[in-house]
Amino acid sequence: MGTSDAPKKFAQLAGGVFLLCAASVMIWQMTGPSWFKNIKAEVTAQPYARTISVSGEGKVTSKPDMGVITLAVVAQGKTVKAVTQDGNTRMTAITDAVKKFGIDPKDLVTSSYNLYPRYAYPDNSAAVITGYELNQGLTVKVRKLEDVDDVLDGAITAGANQVGQLSFEIDEDSALMKEARGKAFADAKKKADEMTAAAGVRLGRVVTFSEGGGYNPPPVYYDMMAGAKAESSMAPSIEPGSQELNVTVSVTYEIE
Repeated sequence: MGTSDAPKKFAQLAGGVFLLCAASVMIWQMTGPSWFKNIKAEVTAQPYARTISVSGEGKVTSKPDMGVITLAVVAQGKTVKAVTQDGNTRMTAITDAVKKFGIDPKDLVTSSYNLYPRYAYPDNSAAVITGYELNQGLTVKVRKLEDVDDVLDGAITAGANQVGQLSFEIDEDSALMKEARGKAFADAKKKADEMTAAAGVRLGRVVTFSEGGGYNPPPVYYDMMAGAKAESSMAPSIEPGSQELNVTVSVTYEIE
């Protein structure tokens, strides 16, 4: 080997050493303690969950203590002034009539107030306003159920020409909800105990739970349009019956 080849051989040797060192650093980064530590953290952060989910239902039956009536007055006229005066006069008469039965003003709520133009469509011509229609709705809460018939009769006689519906409700149901909820959780716990006993495992603590349910009493519908009071001056006899309050729960337990 001549002296002229020495620098070339040295450069090749140095390049090989550099590549070897770079490869060693890369291997150490991939297989070093910090990389293994991160892998271990990812694995242990997601333990296998041993849970069981069950549903429970609780029912309580009670009698309603309040009637809710939806009334309406529909007035028509040539001008906005005429139709609003007519509608407002009739609604005032209705509210005065129901107040005679001891209805508290806070239990009288205007549920709607809609004013619409009425149109005619002549042949080959644009629409023409021929008048206006006012529809006013009133919701009445009757807390003495024995007065429901009389309140209906009084409102119709005073000028209500639409009665949307009558429903019966439980005014204060917090105690009933508590009772139904307790029954629902007891039902869920019973199911969970039976399932875990059959599977040969033990029931642990509650992980999550949720609640649903309620009650939707069937309303009594009416179809009393204008002129109905002339055909019948007496509202029909109404029976509130009883209602069922239903609470459902979904509970997830740990199993041991």
